[in-house]
Amino acid sequence: MAGYAKWKWGGGAAIILAFILLWDPFHRAIFSAHLALSFQKVASGATGQGLPVKEIKVRRQFLGQDYEALVYHPAEYAARRAVILVPGLSELGCYHPRLVALARFLADQGLLVITPDIREFRQFQISAEPIDQILFWYRQTPGLEGGAKVLKTGLAGISYSGTLALIAAAKPEIRTQVGFVVAIGPYSSLIRCTRDWFAAVPETAGSEYYPTKFYAKWIVMLAALDMVVDSKERLFLHEVLDDLLLQKKVPSAGSRISAEGARWYALATMPANQSDPELALEIEKHLVPRIYLKLDPGQTLDKIRCPVFLVHGAYDDLIPPGESLELHRRIADSHVLISPFLTHTHPTDTPLSVSQKLSAVLDTLSFCYQISKVIR
Repeated sequence: MAGYAKWKWGGGAAIILAFILLWDPFHRAIFSAHLALSFQKVASGATGQGLPVKEIKVRRQFLGQDYEALVYHPAEYAARRAVILVPGLSELGCYHPRLVALARFLADQGLLVITPDIREFRQFQISAEPIDQILFWYRQTPGLEGGAKVLKTGLAGISYSGTLALIAAAKPEIRTQVGFVVAIGPYSSLIRCTRDWFAAVPETAGSEYYPTKFYAKWIVMLAALDMVVDSKERLFLHEVLDDLLLQKKVPSAGSRISAEGARWYALATMPANQSDPELALEIEKHLVPRIYLKLDPGQTLDKIRCPVFLVHGAYDDLIPPGESLELHRRIADSHVLISPFLTHTHPTDTPLSVSQKLSAVLDTLSFCYQISKVIR
């Protein structure tokens, strides 16, 4: 009887201990599944409307500059984790429907989500200034509605801003406090990517649209327009590039444009199987000392102190997945997911076998589980 009692109490203690040890992994697994499902819903076009999430617009002023952001947080309880979710280069910025949906689903998972409205991004401008805005909103987190009980704040960015989030995380002001970084489709080398964006490729038969990489080429050309001598031609070419980026009808070059302007116009509008390697090289040499060096993550990666999570589409037709693999190789505490379900930021239409889909789902769940260790 005494032996039974000892077994009973000892067995009960073992069960309780096992329950305690398994409780956290179990909840992480559930969180991981919900997180992966949220990504899938956003990719499939779900808006996140109707979720128990509160959304507000916040305005702040700093050093004479007005900053705005959309803030999302759980409506029914206080968030303990926060993320600064930085949009990519788009005229819609933080109001892009997919970004709004992603922010709402993340808030539904218990996060406070801050999406800065970065004007430079909405005007297709590349520069280092937005990094300071990322740092600004990071510091604002505790004072925002829903931020009073936040214990850990991370950074996340999409495409170009994914790399900016990495650079921001390495800044001495926050590198010992930032909790994590998530970069979706980031670049490792702007020079390498630019050379690919300007290179001629075989033209797809019957295509009525410019290839995806032209989107980045036009943005790079905008950044280098100060190379054009004539101010009127600069304004005209700016209009042309803006129209191309917004998929509007492009104005004709006319007959009074100079040879220099005509060359820029041709580079912007030529078919994918053509290029101007000399002008492309001139643009690269112009931008490297002025912009590219400030946007190169290479000198900052070893200064990052938090876990980094890199997500890249296996069929990314804008920034190759090798860019994330290179970042993963150079960042000590990093995890990478190359997903066959994605192109750059959209679902792929490439057919996948059942085994490929199953493997990709398992990889995604495993990746999300690693994220859950940081943000759960």
